Amino acid sequence: MRLVISLGGNALLRKGQAITAENQRENAALAAMWLAPVLREHEVVIAHGSGPQLAMLALQSFSYRVAEPTRLDLLCAQAGGETGYLLARELRNVLGAGRHVVAQVAQVLVNPDDEAFGKPTKPIGPFYERTYAHQLRQLRSWQFADFDGEYRRIVPVPRLLETIDIGAAELMLGSGRAVVMCGPVPVAAGSGGELLGTEALPDKDEFASLLAQELDADGLLFLTDVLSVATDFGKPEQRQIRQATPASLRTLAFDPSSMGPKVKAACDFVEASHKWAAIGSISNVEHVLSGETGTRVVTTMAGGAVDFWPR
Repeated sequence: MRLVISLGGNALLRKGQAITAENQRENAALAAMWLAPVLREHEVVIAHGSGPQLAMLALQSFSYRVAEPTRLDLLCAQAGGETGYLLARELRNVLGAGRHVVAQVAQVLVNPDDEAFGKPTKPIGPFYERTYAHQLRQLRSWQFADFDGEYRRIVPVPRLLETIDIGAAELMLGSGRAVVMCGPVPVAAGSGGELLGTEALPDKDEFASLLAQELDADGLLFLTDVLSVATDFGKPEQRQIRQATPASLRTLAFDPSSMGPKVKAACDFVEASHKWAAIGSISNVEHVLSGETGTRVVTTMAGGAVDFWPR
């Protein structure tokens, strides 16, 4: 099969871990070990989150008052390049020199007139006191949100239109290479058709769904640190979803900062492609792929719109 696999930020950094080179290497090596059997059997493109790396880079850049802060598109490229390099390297170490793994910087096109640019929502960087935040708003045209008396920059998350150079990924897949798509990096088209870096943060789950559609993938996997999608997560009545349709999932509420975007992206892919998506634990990737664990999103179901795993 041709698969797009999206790794959550925990692929290179677990909750509570320091962002050190060794911690990232160890987690990349674990991810590679779990993914290797799938890469040996299928055509695979890997997308990934770089939230912790991006947060650290933004904190460093925005906190240094003397220098010009790094643009968001460059921060996305830096964080994505770091993550993609480690994943590609560790996958090659597991698969051996006979199986090539290529890391490709993924530039993704956004519309500069997207309404998201007028309504930024994603917080990033350090917290500032009110006076300095106001100075930055005047100096750099940044927008801020109030977090209990402290101010933090908020940036737009525009809708993604297409992946630039998707044909390169197609060629590499066709030649037997696995591909790690680094980023994504937001760009917009200039008046002459040139690409311009954009101050925005693409949603990684939406990007994975877009990739799967563009590559005509047979399936889309979201791998994270939970066994499956659950209703009433963290409560005594929590139930693990085994299989569901997009329509049924869209009626349920999920955490907008974690599982919600994954569920939405999975539903978007299934509705657009009439194929399947799955969400589950990275350590169980082979079982998630086979449907033995995790949550499978499908176009139609017999006997109901939601099927739960036994308690």
